[in-house]
Amino acid sequence: MINIYLAIITAFVGVLSYYLWAWTYWRRRGISGPTGYPLIGCALEMLDSENPPYLQLKEWTKEYGKVYGITEGMMKILVISEPTLVEEVFVKQYDNFYGRKLYPIQGDPNKDKLVNLFASQGHRWKRLRTISSPTFSNNSLRKLKTTVEDCALELLRHIENQTAGGKPIDLLTFYQEFTLDVIGRIAMGQTDSQMFQNPMLKYVKAVFGEPRKFIFLSGAIVPWTGPLLRKFFMSLPNIFKNPAIHIIRQVAQAVENRIAQREADEKAGIDPGEPQDFIDLFLDAKSDDVEIENNEDFTKAGIKVTRQLTKDEIVGQCFVFLIAGFDTTALSLSYSSFLLATHPEVQKKLQEEIDRECPDPEITFDQLSKLKYLECVVKETLRKYPLGAMANARRCMRATKIGNYEIEEGVDILCDTWTLHADKNIWGEDAEEFKPERWENGDEQFFQKGGYIPFGLGPRQCIGMRLAYMEEKLLLCHILRKYTLETCKKTQIPLKLIGSRTTSPETVWLNLKPRDDI
Repeated sequence: MINIYLAIITAFVGVLSYYLWAWTYWRRRGISGPTGYPLIGCALEMLDSENPPYLQLKEWTKEYGKVYGITEGMMKILVISEPTLVEEVFVKQYDNFYGRKLYPIQGDPNKDKLVNLFASQGHRWKRLRTISSPTFSNNSLRKLKTTVEDCALELLRHIENQTAGGKPIDLLTFYQEFTLDVIGRIAMGQTDSQMFQNPMLKYVKAVFGEPRKFIFLSGAIVPWTGPLLRKFFMSLPNIFKNPAIHIIRQVAQAVENRIAQREADEKAGIDPGEPQDFIDLFLDAKSDDVEIENNEDFTKAGIKVTRQLTKDEIVGQCFVFLIAGFDTTALSLSYSSFLLATHPEVQKKLQEEIDRECPDPEITFDQLSKLKYLECVVKETLRKYPLGAMANARRCMRATKIGNYEIEEGVDILCDTWTLHADKNIWGEDAEEFKPERWENGDEQFFQKGGYIPFGLGPRQCIGMRLAYMEEKLLLCHILRKYTLETCKKTQIPLKLIGSRTTSPETVWLNLKPRDDI
């Protein structure tokens, strides 16, 4: 009996020592940072929706400097906001940092059948990226412009109805309707507008809602339970209210319907013609037998890519484009509108440019490229409110060194984007100000310094960047030609920011005053 007790005590001490060893990882390496709590480290702070983690990073950077370490359970994370190190990780040493920071419950990116472009890595990522890239070329965007503009005009009709009598509206909710409508029509085969009646909206919004801390903490503290938890919660969506699985099922059904339609058309001798949406594009690359790649020898150069996708991968790509295309663009539009309403001189200058360059009812693709000041406004908004901060993280896949820091395999590098975008050494003493004019001499100076990464940096820069720019510019043009944005009693100044996966304003209540100068 004594031997059993001794074995239990020894095992307990061994496990405790193992976790304490992980918890003190950065301290033992002489790197400062917040220690958090035993076992969980800083995981709770990184899951706090009321105090967005990317604003918490900014506070920690003020205290510990531009390089410091944190832990989230067994995950070891080096936080950086030094531009030279950012460029080192994201560009110069991409071959050593080609994976993303992922929680164990997000699945194994090398084995998950539904893995998407965001989570995949190595050869598999390269194949998915190569197949997806034509969707976001200038030629493709020209074809999509008409659909995006239809959605913009539909939103204007809803705005006009809701603002009758001078009533303010929460533009965040309107922009969410717009972006979901756009991505539904260009990615999911949706044939007409479903604004303010789209059944998928509640599920998509829920993905960005309050995180299930217990699940994330369990996966972070005991990584081997991650795949089990994922399988358990994905298989019982109605019980555990998993919004992601509801979306995946709807996407899978849309893909199945399109496959059936294409087979029927083929039997009837109907030519499939040009791809109509993302599903068509991916089905053109479909194969029932795609060998899963081995990433051990991955380098970004010299890769021969197989241009084929499995049906599960098609579902995965449509899912991630739906999620990414919904949230970030809606947030950027919300922040832009708030900044324009609180900086009327900027708004007036922008309206003058839009009136001058876009005199006709329809706004052409080429006219959008002439709106230089609008470009400055959008870029400055993304500097002030970087949206995809959680994507600006990489996993070390091979032990290496960045600057003076030895990085072991498996360590995650997380960029403190909010600090980087407000660094006075890069942006000047007016870094805290909203100043679109700073972009009038081009942006190369900021990109070269590694100081501007709203869409990431390097080979894994956001593939949908140009589509997001086009959506935002097109909708803002139509709104500002007809209305002037003004603050109201409900406007939060400053904005209250919330969220853990992305940083969102709680609301963006504004008045849209019909213009009397047109």
